[in-house]
Amino acid sequence: MDNSQIIASFKNEDRRVIEKLYGDLRPKFMNWLKGKYRIGKEEELGEIYQRCFTILYVNAKKGKLDTIDSSVETYFYGIAKFQVLEWQREKPLFQELNNEDELLQKEISQFQTIFESAELDDSLVRKVQCALKVLGDPCKKILQLFYWNGYSMEAIARETGYKNESVAKKKKYGCLQKLKEIMKNQ
Repeated sequence: MDNSQIIASFKNEDRRVIEKLYGDLRPKFMNWLKGKYRIGKEEELGEIYQRCFTILYVNAKKGKLDTIDSSVETYFYGIAKFQVLEWQREKPLFQELNNEDELLQKEISQFQTIFESAELDDSLVRKVQCALKVLGDPCKKILQLFYWNGYSMEAIARETGYKNESVAKKKKYGCLQKLKEIMKNQ
């Protein structure tokens, strides 16, 4: 189905087409949210998906999709990026972690603190940047993909050519340990 048919279906409230589109977009979207934003709870994924689809529907009804240059799906993912940011502001960060995620969230929190805090001493930021230079590739790339770009371990494995996400996870852990050692010795 092309854009004009999808938009027309929304405007005409063609329930059959809307429900099919809703069902078709959902699995890919949920996996994207899990990988890119590390949202794991099904109820939260469903809430975000519902918000995004509702906005898509309302915007189509209002004619806001009539002149888009991208596909309806691309437009939908654009809505999602803003909705995830809004959702993250509404939810307390790192709420109710399980034991396995706790270490990961502490690591992410440390990096976010270093690079996002206006109150932090610039010397700490420079120290991390220098340590990353000393660390070199592939470790620098793995850490940047994970902490700055928000890639999942599966995506990092694909990007770096590792066999699977377990290998990438093990490599990331080793790289993080090397980075900590370099910073300790600076």
